[in-house]
Amino acid sequence: MNLEDFRKNIELKLSSITEFELQEFHFLPYTFGSGFIVYRIKGYFHKFIFDGRECELTWLISKQQHKYSDNSFTEFKRFYELDISDKELENGIKNSA
Repeated sequence: MNLEDFRKNIELKLSSITEFELQEFHFLPYTFGSGFIVYRIKGYFHKFIFDGRECELTWLISKQQHKYSDNSFTEFKRFYELDISDKELENGIKNSA
């Protein structure tokens, strides 16, 4: 699975959980498939950064702000594969609100 596939997968899961808005998506296939995705969910920004070389996915959550550019993020969880279960995703969204 690459980051584009992960994006489709997570958006499918998110649509069954809550409303979301894609803020930013960068996929760099020539750097081991690294990249990041940012969503706005319930007033918080959720940033998923994938390091393709280490095969590591980091989930960051912002404080509640109105502008994406003014946010600082804190690490919420780290995965060593490019997959998040429905339950982990739902719990992460609930914990951020």
